Amino acid sequence: MINNKVLITPDSIEETTESGIILSKVEAEIPDKGIVVSAGNKVKELKEGDYVIYQPRHAMRIKHENIEYLMFPESSIIAKINK
Repeated sequence: MINNKVLITPDSIEETTESGIILSKVEAEIPDKGIVVSAGNKVKELKEGDYVIYQPRHAMRIKHENIEYLMFPESSIIAKINK
């Protein structure tokens, strides 16, 4: 990773609502939480393994070896959560 970018493995995408209604792929949203896989050299507050909340609309989707990742600028990370 370079600069202020953060690579995240997102939580699984919700395919049903809490009441059990199945969502189409269009209705299913990008999850808003995930685990930091890598952080650029200018990222100060985050490190690999941190569980974070982010702004999903700022995501750049990346697929590598059949694994989907999301990349964000550090400013799109809203909070770090202690689990």
